[in-house]
Amino acid sequence: MSSYIRTRILPWVVWAGTMAGATWLWLDVRAEGAALGFALGVEHEVKPPAAGRVQTIEVGPGQRVRAGQVVAVLDAGELDAEQAILAAERAKLEASLGAVRAETTMAADDKASAAEATIAEADMAVRTARSNREIRAAELRAVSAQFDALAGLVKERMADRRDLDALGVKRAALRKEVEAADTLVPELVRQAAAARARRESLPTDATELALRPVRAELAVIAGREQLLAVRREQTVLRAPADGQVAAVHVPAGAVAGPNAPVLTIVSRGPGDADEVVVCLREGQAGQVRVGEAVLLRSRGAGGPAVTAHVTRLGPQIGELPERCRRNPALPEWGREIAVALDEHAPLLPGQAFSVSFLGYPSPCAPVDVASPPKADAGVLAAPKLEVMPGPTRAAAPEKAEAP
Repeated sequence: MSSYIRTRILPWVVWAGTMAGATWLWLDVRAEGAALGFALGVEHEVKPPAAGRVQTIEVGPGQRVRAGQVVAVLDAGELDAEQAILAAERAKLEASLGAVRAETTMAADDKASAAEATIAEADMAVRTARSNREIRAAELRAVSAQFDALAGLVKERMADRRDLDALGVKRAALRKEVEAADTLVPELVRQAAAARARRESLPTDATELALRPVRAELAVIAGREQLLAVRREQTVLRAPADGQVAAVHVPAGAVAGPNAPVLTIVSRGPGDADEVVVCLREGQAGQVRVGEAVLLRSRGAGGPAVTAHVTRLGPQIGELPERCRRNPALPEWGREIAVALDEHAPLLPGQAFSVSFLGYPSPCAPVDVASPPKADAGVLAAPKLEVMPGPTRAAAPEKAEAP
């Protein structure tokens, strides 16, 4: 009996198992579609700008966050100490402002009073000199008249010549005093004018000039305070975009370096549309058109296919990322394109899809790309992509079937 099983039944069982495995692989390959795509996802590493101790972690792995939400806070003890020092320096300078203002005002008033007194003395000297000059001039005129009258009497021998000589000496002395007064008065006038000029040259904003160095020091402190405020804001780490916390790398209480991420947030792609990046191999790159209808099937998850359309084509053939290669260890070249879902559906960043190109324009594509050319201009035609129908367990929607 056992010999019969080994020679008659077992070979058929092995053959049936082999054929079943081959059939399953064939169905799986057909279900994978013409290309491989991945939902757009961006990893954001939240890093501190400078080394610091993590005070608190505000979120946990798996938690969804909004852009700008606080996710971690660094210790700001050192910044608090610097802020206290700056506050003390500011208080000291602001107190000195009042003292400098009072001292400068007093000194300016003293200088102004001294200048006014000098002007008054100069004006008094001018008036006194002019009065003395007028008195001496009047005396000179009177003595000159007496001298002339006495000279006539002496000539007629009616007066003593010695009286005439004495009167002549007096007249000469008065004449010299008048000449000295004529020289003194203009000099005193110039001195009075110089005193007024010095008074006018006194600064009217002496207080502001004296306060300028103190105000400059206050401006420096204000700049340091602004810089300190920026550094304090940098101790608050915020989510750069909407997404989900993938991992927390530095726990609360540990020190985070300037180049070490505290946590990682994964968000959707840069656009608002639900987009999938598709990797086309080099032989497929010239056949895809913008606006072409596409079917997407989640790899390994089953379920119905979803419709989409091509939105962007990569500008050139380049090396494909490892995940798009049939053998990750071997380099492979191709073209990256983007397809957008016709209707919103939840996409997990990085989710893999099997992509089938249907060969006709999508009704959801924009009007200007609804009837694109057969292939990119100037690109040599590659073998046409075969439309790969989905397996019976995940039939495509009616609107996505080829006409």
